[in-house]
Amino acid sequence: MDADNHQDPDTSMNLRVVVVDDHLIILDGLRRLIEAEPGWRVVATCRSARHAIEVVMAEMVDLVVLDLRMPDMNGIELIRRLRSDRPDLPLIVLTADISDEHLAEATRHRVNGIVLKEQAPSALVECIRAVAAGRTCFTDQTLLAALDRIRKGDAAREEVLKKLTPREIEVSRLAAAGLRSREIAARLGIAPGTVKLHLHSVYSKLDITTRVELANLSSKLQLGND
Repeated sequence: MDADNHQDPDTSMNLRVVVVDDHLIILDGLRRLIEAEPGWRVVATCRSARHAIEVVMAEMVDLVVLDLRMPDMNGIELIRRLRSDRPDLPLIVLTADISDEHLAEATRHRVNGIVLKEQAPSALVECIRAVAAGRTCFTDQTLLAALDRIRKGDAAREEVLKKLTPREIEVSRLAAAGLRSREIAARLGIAPGTVKLHLHSVYSKLDITTRVELANLSSKLQLGND
């Protein structure tokens, strides 16, 4: 579920948290907020993503709270790295704002919760509690609306991809990027006539008639992207 604010009957738990933000005053405030909860301990405050990765690899960590904006490596890349090293480590994003693009990336990498810095401190505490208990937490209405848009977009993308063969997806991606049929043929090692046949099939399946429509659809649905 996206938002779950009820508390378990026993809300006390031992929890080792790493906090990542490049502002010292925020790190200090978050440490105080988190350690005010019984059994919760901040094992490290990190001003860089690289430091956070080192800590997670070296220490016993139950949960990470991280910002998206950092000097050496952005939060999305940090999420990717942590997911690679510790696939099941609970991750909460605490950020001033988040674009739909970054929100989509974060959710695709299974971020467990997102809290906006404009929310009350109790929102972060409740989010940590929910995530530590195995739930997800996206309580801000703006985030929920954005998540709904992203999910609808992902569903539309999957529906389109089901209609196309892998080769048609390759041809579509290159055509949408502006390459001509001969350039696509050279890139893929096929004949220009074969490229045109693939494009004709794509147009028919997607009910479009021009490369402009294909480019618009490709951009909207991120066709061919992982």
